[in-house]
Amino acid sequence: MRFFSLKRKSTAIFILFVTLPTLIIGNFVLSEYDRILSRQFAESMDKNLNTVEMNISDKIKKVEDITDYMIYKDSFRDFLTTPFEPSTLAMLNATKRDIEAFATFQLMSKSNIKSISLRGFNGNEFNIGEPVAGDEKRWIDEAIARKGAPFWSNSYPIISGWAGEKRVVSMFRVINSFDDAVTPLGMVTIRLDEADIAGLLEVAVPQKLGSAFVLRRDGTVLLDRDVSHVGRPYPDPRLIRGLAENGDVPFRLESEDGSHLVFARQMKSTGWTIAAMIPEERIVGQTHHVKSTLTALLVAMLLFGLIALIGFNLAIIRPILELRKETNRLKRGDFNARVQVRSQDEVGDLGRQFNHMVETIKDLIDNKYKLEIRQRESELKMLQQQMDPHFLYNTLDMIRWTARLEKAMETSRLIELLSRFMRAGMERATMWTPLSQELEFVRAYLDLQQKRLGPKLTFSVHMESSLADVAVLSKIVQPLVENSIKHGFNPRHGGTIRVRCYQAGQNLRIEVSDTGRGFAAETAAKLRRMIATGRAPEELLGHALGNIHERISIVYGPGYGVELEDLPEGGACVRLNMPLTIPVAEHDNRLLPEADPNAS
Repeated sequence: MRFFSLKRKSTAIFILFVTLPTLIIGNFVLSEYDRILSRQFAESMDKNLNTVEMNISDKIKKVEDITDYMIYKDSFRDFLTTPFEPSTLAMLNATKRDIEAFATFQLMSKSNIKSISLRGFNGNEFNIGEPVAGDEKRWIDEAIARKGAPFWSNSYPIISGWAGEKRVVSMFRVINSFDDAVTPLGMVTIRLDEADIAGLLEVAVPQKLGSAFVLRRDGTVLLDRDVSHVGRPYPDPRLIRGLAENGDVPFRLESEDGSHLVFARQMKSTGWTIAAMIPEERIVGQTHHVKSTLTALLVAMLLFGLIALIGFNLAIIRPILELRKETNRLKRGDFNARVQVRSQDEVGDLGRQFNHMVETIKDLIDNKYKLEIRQRESELKMLQQQMDPHFLYNTLDMIRWTARLEKAMETSRLIELLSRFMRAGMERATMWTPLSQELEFVRAYLDLQQKRLGPKLTFSVHMESSLADVAVLSKIVQPLVENSIKHGFNPRHGGTIRVRCYQAGQNLRIEVSDTGRGFAAETAAKLRRMIATGRAPEELLGHALGNIHERISIVYGPGYGVELEDLPEGGACVRLNMPLTIPVAEHDNRLLPEADPNAS
């Protein structure tokens, strides 16, 4: 172990002298408990199946006793032998009342019986309980072939007049003459709810634990949760062979789904076999809580050793490994390497000495590079020279006068418009501007666009004279005009833009309308939701209307901002609604929030 690191050495010692002995002992204890609990589970399952067998046998015995009573009772034989004629009607009604009273008592006292049908071969028929309909011919034929012996059907579907589709298990029995035992008089059918019998199996073997089913003597399935198996030989012939060889003794069955334990109980009264198949992993799951407790005890035994290992790791190994890591950082040239000192012992003193050494080296390197850094800053200042705006204006004026001297009056006019537009945009660095200057900026922009578009663009800008010095947020009108030209107009046909500023009560209204395409339905819906909620959604934050509405709402509060109006003649109309403010000269911009002058 001399080539191992400190961490590996401490871990190896812990594993060899603490973990391994504990695991070996714990494994032995868990195995013994698992064997004991598995045996207890098998005994419990055998007891459950025995209880199910007794309960089902009891239900079958009670049903067969009912049919025995019918065979020996005169009223039943009279009903099955007396023809339906006017002279016998009174006797048949009295007989039928007796039968109905008896059958009603059985239905009321035995909730698992759903219906009783009595059919005489003379044509008389009696039904009580749930009205049912279904194909029972096969079972009737089987019962006739038995010549009076009770015959139990497999689970089969019927249609109940009360509950709709359901499944039943029925007993069919031919009633023979009391005087002549080979002469059949009729047949009785007693239907039991399959859910009642299946419920007994569910209590013994819950579905989450495994499967339970009932088999006939020949191996066909009489009752199963999977109805596709009913009436057919069980899909796995190995199960049938195992039941024949082992009887009621539990045995292991290897199938495609894995290993199962099979528990079985044969009913003496019918010869049926009640079987349960439990996957072995689920049996193990039943003992999970006990095994979890034992595992917790084993973990507790390991805990003290683990605490010792962690303490040794935190106190000695981790500081040494951290020192090694920071040393590698320093080796790669990273002088931000530092060791966190957590103790005052020898390991902590080693960390402090390392930190002091790194600081000394860093100071020496900093002094060497200071001159180079200052030289770099000087070079950057020379590279970051910016053009003076006055130089740009003077240059534009020179180009404009040169164009006039060359008698290019239209070019001169365009340069003058551009100069006015740029001067207005650059000089408005504050948050507020007079309304007259805002409209002058708009006119300069529209003049430039009209020179570009020609007669395709017409515009008008109107303002009440009393509003000239009213303070408004800068650059809130020009983006609306720009949107009308860029997004509202057809490039071939152009259109008209109208800007109107007026006073409405204590508010200032600025309307920008055009004769373009108008807003798309989806965009208009989003904008109206923005106005209703008072905040611009994320998808409209980059939109001019969204930005302007957000700016006005932040400055003036809810209730102010952008309003949309549908124009009957088509196009779009955007109205800015804000309170009248004092003239811009009286504003103290230092007390107002800063705004981005380029937001549009």
